[in-house]
Amino acid sequence: MTAVSQPQTDQHLLQEPISKLFWRYTIPTIASMLVTGVYVTIDGIFVGHYLGEAGLAGMMLAYPVGAILYAIGAMIGMGSAALVSINLGQGNVVKARKLLGNAFSLCLLAGGFFALMGGLFSRDILIALGAQGDILENANQYLFWYFALCHFPIISMAFTTLLRNDGRPSMVTFVLILGGVLNTFLDWLFIVVFPFGLAGAAIATMLAQAVTGLLCLQHFFGSRTQLKINLEQMKLKFDNCVNIARVGLPSFLMNLYLSIVLTLHNTAFLWVGGPLHVAAYGVVSYTEAFFYLIFEGIALGTQPIYSFNAGAGRFDRVKQARNIAFTMTLLTAALGLALIYSRPEWLVYLFAGDNPNLTPVAIEGMRWYFWGLPMEGLILVGASFFQAINCSKQASILTGTKLVLIAAIIYCFAWAFGVIGVWISLATCSTLLTLWMFYAMKKVDNRLP
Repeated sequence: MTAVSQPQTDQHLLQEPISKLFWRYTIPTIASMLVTGVYVTIDGIFVGHYLGEAGLAGMMLAYPVGAILYAIGAMIGMGSAALVSINLGQGNVVKARKLLGNAFSLCLLAGGFFALMGGLFSRDILIALGAQGDILENANQYLFWYFALCHFPIISMAFTTLLRNDGRPSMVTFVLILGGVLNTFLDWLFIVVFPFGLAGAAIATMLAQAVTGLLCLQHFFGSRTQLKINLEQMKLKFDNCVNIARVGLPSFLMNLYLSIVLTLHNTAFLWVGGPLHVAAYGVVSYTEAFFYLIFEGIALGTQPIYSFNAGAGRFDRVKQARNIAFTMTLLTAALGLALIYSRPEWLVYLFAGDNPNLTPVAIEGMRWYFWGLPMEGLILVGASFFQAINCSKQASILTGTKLVLIAAIIYCFAWAFGVIGVWISLATCSTLLTLWMFYAMKKVDNRLP
């Protein structure tokens, strides 16, 4: 496929220097991801300061369950975005439009399913995870509203990815900043002014997601894109749905992995520690989320560069973009570790205030937990690389193995080493998988032209 057949609006992905493209796409994407983190981080700050340890522990138990909605949105968004870019790189605009329309229909169907299932079984799920008493009631308040309004996070997650993929990274940043500001205001309104508790935190997040998702949809139902959605494109085609799910599966597993990791840590801490350790893990995970979102911004920002150039057969440019992405990931992790290990008390105060019981436990957890941060970043960026060039087998093996391995390591380490074993389990798992990832990547490189 020669460059002549490419849509003219996407020529820059083949012609501009990779370093320029990297910054053009990743800077607004990282900004978008950090603003996205506001949705949960602001919840954590308000809950930690105004609802205390019980509220923070309740949210930590509920959020990983509700996070399956983001996993579904990521699967639909990343799967369709990669396929849309590959088809545009091959000059097949009609196929790209059909994939986009099918992605919207899948969002609607998934939202209806989870609204029904979550509304019926949210309390039972929390009980199965070990929640009881006040923590159960707090967690159920949060989770009920997450599922009741679940169309919004699914659409927001999917279509921010697709909007970025359509050459609008700056618009995505604006939309997410608007949503983040709205989420902050609504958290203040529903937690501080009107004492709605964790229900208020969940409603605030979902309403902000609604604004974000609807603004993204407005672009694709308007006339300023070659990928405009209409009813004909929304008619589901089995092959399109299967391919979106196949290519998007690693994103689903990666997001589901985050949810499962949170749940496994929570249950392990309840087993060998107590609610105080769950709250401390909440502080640690909020801190981790900041750096994880930067890694995700690098991964998502490079996806259009990978996919379009792979579709056009320019694998030299694909490899160059990947190398820059890995370098920036390691640099970010190094800066993060310097901050975390030098001033952990600042980070604990941000989420928990001056809490004499929680602060020393959270600081100790940070010191044991974060040495695996560079490997976590490399795995996320590497999985996105595999996925973007349609090597979904390698991406799925990487993320799927991580799900199984982390479960085994957490409970074995908890049994053998107690609370410290739980803290060090994720870093151990990530180190082992990083070694496999580079082995698999070398094999893929040998097959590429």
